[in-house]
Amino acid sequence: MSVPKFGFSAFLKIINANPRPQRTSVRKRCGPSTGGYDFHKSLRYRVQQVSFDGLSRAVALASTQQISREPERKSAGQALQQFFRWKDEHPGEFETAAPLTFTSPAGLYKVEFTPDFLLQIGDRRTAVHLWNTKDPLDGRLVRAVLSSVASRYPIEDRPDDFAVLSLKDRTLYRWSEADRETRALGERLLALLDMQFAAARTELGLSTWPGLEEPRTRA
Repeated sequence: MSVPKFGFSAFLKIINANPRPQRTSVRKRCGPSTGGYDFHKSLRYRVQQVSFDGLSRAVALASTQQISREPERKSAGQALQQFFRWKDEHPGEFETAAPLTFTSPAGLYKVEFTPDFLLQIGDRRTAVHLWNTKDPLDGRLVRAVLSSVASRYPIEDRPDDFAVLSLKDRTLYRWSEADRETRALGERLLALLDMQFAAARTELGLSTWPGLEEPRTRA
C-alpha cells in the first residue's frame, strides 16, 4: 500500500478537526484508496478558466448551472461570487505557481500544496490556495501548516508568501503573519499526525511503514 497523500484542503480539514473525527479520518487513510469525489473540482476549474483562459465571469457563473449535483452547484456558484468580490479588492495579474508535495517527518503520509494562483498582494508575490469547505478554520493552525510549506518550498522558485483564501468569508490567512511560535507549531502538527498514523496502523495490524505490508491470505 502506498503512502497516503492529502491534498492541502483535506490536510487543513484534518488538522482543524476535533480529536475523534481526526482519528477516524486517519484510520480511513490507512486503508485502500477509493479515489473519492472531489466536491470542489468544478469550482477550481472555473477559477482557472477565469484567471488564465479568459473566460468571462458571467459565463463562468452561468456554467455552474450545468453541475448536476445540487449541493455542488450551489456551493460553486456562491464561492465564485465570493472569489469575484475578493478579486475586485485585490487587483493584479494572476500567475501560476508550482505545487509542492512533501513527506511527513516519519514518512507515514504526504501533503500536496497546490496554489490556485499567484498574485502580488502588497509587496509580496503570494501563492494562494482556495478553501471552500464549510468546516471552520483556526487561523493559527492554518499559518502554522503554511509555514511548513514555506520551509520546504525550493528557495530558487519560492514565492514571497503563501496563503489560504477562505471563500466563505473572504478571509486571507498568510504565512507572513505567523510569528516564531506559530511557525514552530507547524512542525509539531506534522509530527503529531505521524503519531496518529502510527497508532492507527498498529490498531489495524499494518506494518510500521507503508508499502511493506505482505499480501494477506484469506481463510
